Amino acid sequence: MEQSITDFLSGLSKSITQGFIERGGIGNSIEEGIKKSRKKLFITAVAISLAATGFFLTFWGIASAIDAMFTMRGLGFVLTGLIGILAGALVYKR
Repeated sequence: MEQSITDFLSGLSKSITQGFIERGGIGNSIEEGIKKSRKKLFITAVAISLAATGFFLTFWGIASAIDAMFTMRGLGFVLTGLIGILAGALVYKR
């Protein structure tokens, strides 16, 4: 039942978009807007994932350095994790 409703709505939206395209400029602008928003969303997602990876690797390096200097066996990871949590809470409060 849910699949038939989804198929119906998908077909309806495609036919409406196709009707706009056949009649003139409104459909083209809708289609171009969808393409641009998809491209922007993809670029934003890639940028966020790269930034998050860099952030994670930086914290991992700091934690490893603390562990190596003081031979704390994991306490460096806990300390940098706490610093990260506090920084995230401060950013969230703003």
